[in-house]
Order: sequence, then structure tokens, then C-alpha cells
Amino acid sequence: MRKRAIRMTLAVAVAVAASAAAAPVAQAAPAAGGAARVDFNGDGVSDVVTAAPDATVSGRARAGYVAVTYGSRTASLKSQVRKVFQQDTAGVPGSAEQDDRFGAALTTGDLDGDGRTDLVVGSPGEDGGTLDSSGSLTVLWGGKGGLGTGTVIKGTRSRQKLGEALTTGDFDGDGHLDVATGTTVHYGPFGRTTGPARTAAMDVRVNAPDDVLWQTPVLASGDVNGDRVDDVVAIAPHGQDELPYHGPRLLQYFQGSRDGLTAARTLRDADTGETLDGGADLAVGDLDRDGYADIVLGRSSVDDMEGTADVDAVGGAVEIVRGGAAGPDTAGPRARFDQDTAGVPGTAEERDGFGAGVSLGDVNGDGRLDLAVGAPGEDVGSVADAGSVTVLLGGAKGLTATGARTFTQNSASVPGTAEKGDRFGGAVRLADTTGDGRAELYAGAPGENAGAGSVWALPGTATQVTGKGSVSFGAGTLGTVAAKAALGAAFDRR
Repeated sequence: MRKRAIRMTLAVAVAVAASAAAAPVAQAAPAAGGAARVDFNGDGVSDVVTAAPDATVSGRARAGYVAVTYGSRTASLKSQVRKVFQQDTAGVPGSAEQDDRFGAALTTGDLDGDGRTDLVVGSPGEDGGTLDSSGSLTVLWGGKGGLGTGTVIKGTRSRQKLGEALTTGDFDGDGHLDVATGTTVHYGPFGRTTGPARTAAMDVRVNAPDDVLWQTPVLASGDVNGDRVDDVVAIAPHGQDELPYHGPRLLQYFQGSRDGLTAARTLRDADTGETLDGGADLAVGDLDRDGYADIVLGRSSVDDMEGTADVDAVGGAVEIVRGGAAGPDTAGPRARFDQDTAGVPGTAEERDGFGAGVSLGDVNGDGRLDLAVGAPGEDVGSVADAGSVTVLLGGAKGLTATGARTFTQNSASVPGTAEKGDRFGGAVRLADTTGDGRAELYAGAPGENAGAGSVWALPGTATQVTGKGSVSFGAGTLGTVAAKAALGAAFDRR
């Protein structure tokens, strides 16, 4: 379905006091397949965060909360500890307010260099005094007992919506993790009382006035050009001279440097000169293990403007832009997978939304990155928009359709039943929360139970993800308000 346009003010600098220089960040050890481990309590097992940004908290609609699953080598998926954080939780700054949308975007990283991962939560609807929807970032600090107290970075202009998009990486190569938001870049080291060392402007937009951005940007990071400094890749909603619900979500590349992120470069097909369609979601990782991170584009729709190098695949597709010494390679061939690709289960149909959510991780422990692809608009039998998730395995030269599997709520051993509008696969996340070297598949269904939302966890095995031993959880498990919460609308991402 086409999305209505959303106007978003692009504010720039966030003034924050500089902190004293600190020791370089103690980066978390890589998880299997090269994916960064998210480890809030330092026990060596990955944790996962999902969000319910539309949840009612303390009677306030759309205040939002996040739910953390702490990984464990000894506890089963069902019995793993889950804890809810919202702005009325003790130690979390601020208070839950209507339309804050706490958890609309999530990113992670060891920002203060203590060896434990920290969580950054975006609240784009937060008001800052008289500033309407200026937004905020809440950093929840990791510790021996998991996440605890927090620090807030506030937006500085009305309609800035700080925290609508987030990613972390070392964008200036100084050994400290930084946080990019689409309007600002907050450079580490971070102090728990002083915030980031410095803040600079970031401009994710294309031919739009300063105060306008259509739809919501998406950010991801990785070392695309192999220079040992992280870069940012952004899906940038086009903002000018088009119908408000129509037009390409263009792809921008912000190269990291010793001075920080450089100005955006909008990516174009090297042969045709057409701008690349960024799609709905993206992930960044070294699929072929050549030392350059590749860009996975989840292009869930065929609705694009003339002059855009789009996929034109019914029901959506994922496409790979390879990394190289010069950055994203838009001249070479781009591998593509859709539901009509040989080996990929299912059949491509209009509005499947294949690619609406993408996540990289190693599900079978072979050291290669695999890909989870959400298709929340997939019909299961005659049940409309029940949703599905497909897992593509990594091979010697990158992703392959060989051994691909698709899961729905009607798959064997998967809890629940496919129902109209569940939108299973609306968000996906691969993470090894059992410590066995194989990532579990976490899938959100924000439409489950009339919009309450739920989350599923499916185990990884030596061959593929399986429904056997899978679990689900929702408001009943978490002790939260169910109505219209959209639990599972987002997961933490790098």
C-alpha cells in the first residue's frame, strides 16, 4: 500500500557540552558471521531489543516502550529474561507522554567504552518545551545487570523529530563509536553525564526545502570502501516536485573519514545515470568476505518515479550493491532475489512487500552472513496480509537461493495462526541469543491481535532456521497494555 507523505523538519546542530578525551571504545567481540554482538550485560551472549512505539503507557497513547530480551546459554528461548523500558521506568530520564513514540528507532553500541553495549532509543514525537516534535535520543547504559540508567540528547528545533532514524559506527576512525540520526552526527567518546564529545550536522534529503522531508529515512552503517572507517548508507525520501505519496526513496552514501562523515553522495546506476531506488529497508555487511561491506536493499514496492533505476519486480525484491575501494559499486552487476527467483519459496504477488524488513546474521554457524527478508503483505492461503519471512543463506560468493526457507504463522511448530492483517515479518532481526554460534530469527508482527503486535523467535540450526522450538511473546508476557501498541514494529539495528 502506498504511504501517505509525512513532513519532517530537518534541523541541524544539537549543542552538547564536549567531554574529556577517554580511552578508545572496547568494541564488542564479533558474533558469528561478522555481525556485531549486542551484549548489554557483558555475559558474552547477544541480546535483542524490540519496540512498541504506539503503545499506551500510564494512560498516554503512543507514548511507546521497548522490550529487551537478554540472551542466555542456559535458558530456553521461552524462559529468557525480558524486561520493558519506557519513560516512566525508574532510571530512565523524562516521562511518558502522548505521541512521544519512544522506540520508533533503535540502535546499539558501546558508547562509553566500558565493554558493554548501550542502547539508543529514538523518540521523534518528544516535545522539548515549546518545541513541537523536536524529538530526543535516550541512551540506556549497559552494565553488569543489564540496561540501567539513561542520558538524554534533545532536539533543538520544532519538527526535527530527532530519533526517527538511527545507526552507530566509528565514522571518524578514532576508536570511539558515534551515533548518526539523519539530521545530526554525535561523535564519541560519550560521557554518561556530558553526552557526546561533539555534534555535527547531517543532511539526509534530496532536492527538498530545509523544512521538508517526505516519509521516514532509514540508516545503516559499515565499512563499504574497506578503509577501516565506517560509512553510513541512507534511504533518503525524495522531497520535491512529486505527488506526496509517490516517488523514489533514493540511496545516499556518506563516506566516513578522519574528520567524520562527508557530504552525501546520491547513488546512480553507472551505465544509465538513473538514480538507484533505495527501497523500504537496508542492511550492510560483507556478504562475500572480500573486505568490503555490501549493501542489501529491501525494495518492497514497484511504485517509483520515472528516471529511477528500480527493480520492477512484482511483490518486491532484495538487491545487492557490492562494496569496493571506491565505495558502492554501481557499475557491476547487482544480484537480486524475489519470490519468482529459482529456489526462493512462494510466488511473487502484488503488494507482498517482500523486502519491507531485512537483517543480516549467521543462522547456521558457517561463518557467512545470511539474510532474513520480511514480506508483511504476503497472503497465506486466502488470508490477506498475514505475512511471511524468508531466510536466504550465504555462500562462497555471497547470498544464494539454495536452501532458502519461508516461515509464516502456519508453518510447522511456529506458534499462532496466520490471520488477516497480522503483517508477520513487518520487522526482522537475526541474533544469536542462545550463544551456540547460530543466530535466531526474530520476527515482528505489529498487526497481530488488531494492532497489539507480537514477536516470534525461531532457532537457528546447523542447516537453516527451524520452527521447532520457536516461541512468541506479546503484551501478556510483558505485562503491558496491548491495544494498538504495534509491538514488533522495530528491532535494534547497527
